Amino acid sequence: MARDEREEEREFLERLQARTGRDLAQWMAAITLKKFTDKNQTIDWLRAQGLSFQRASWLERIHANGGKPIYGGVPAKPQLPEPAGAPVLPPKQQAPAVTPPPPPAAVPPAPSAAPPPLAPPAPPAAPTDAVAALEKLISAAKGYRPLYQLVESALRGAIAGVILTPRTGYISVGAPAEFAAVTLHATEVRLGLDLGERPFDALIQKSKMKGPGPAITHMVGLTDARQVNSELLKLLEIANGRVNKQL
Repeated sequence: MARDEREEEREFLERLQARTGRDLAQWMAAITLKKFTDKNQTIDWLRAQGLSFQRASWLERIHANGGKPIYGGVPAKPQLPEPAGAPVLPPKQQAPAVTPPPPPAAVPPAPSAAPPPLAPPAPPAAPTDAVAALEKLISAAKGYRPLYQLVESALRGAIAGVILTPRTGYISVGAPAEFAAVTLHATEVRLGLDLGERPFDALIQKSKMKGPGPAITHMVGLTDARQVNSELLKLLEIANGRVNKQL
């Protein structure tokens, strides 16, 4: 499994000032002064300051979280030392030994009833293999992981009951039947769509994704958060309507 995001955030914040010349508080103040109304404006401005897309996205998320780290935990409360000079209580006096009375005469036990039948075993816990497989696929996005998370959030908001299922080499998107697919790369996030005979254009090209079947005919290569817009959501709705007959 990929490194925990809590650890990635800790390392990112520890090196932030050395890498950028500003600590977290200074970046938060600078973003606030800009009074951006959209997160994409914040990310674009941060990238113009020399930050990568991943680091810019992370700072934007922290700012949206009130300037507090997303995964920053609260340190454990330290144990208070016992105050000096505390009175030492004397040890308790042991009670005098008492000779126990003799045991009663043995009584033969009554015949016991037949033992109750054993309860059926509890069903096994839900396997975590799917969670691990999904995380392994997402980790391939590397610096584009925040962009994938934005795509996933848009999918869940636009398509009721959407289901994300890890497959060999890709993430299947269904509601419940598969109408889209996602493959993640270090250079882009590819979103495949079942659009049938729809012509290809500057936005949607012929799918070249490895993993999904031939029903995934079209593909959009995503490299920027601004591409996750109403036009892309409309394409998702069309693909879902073709497969799940919801339009």
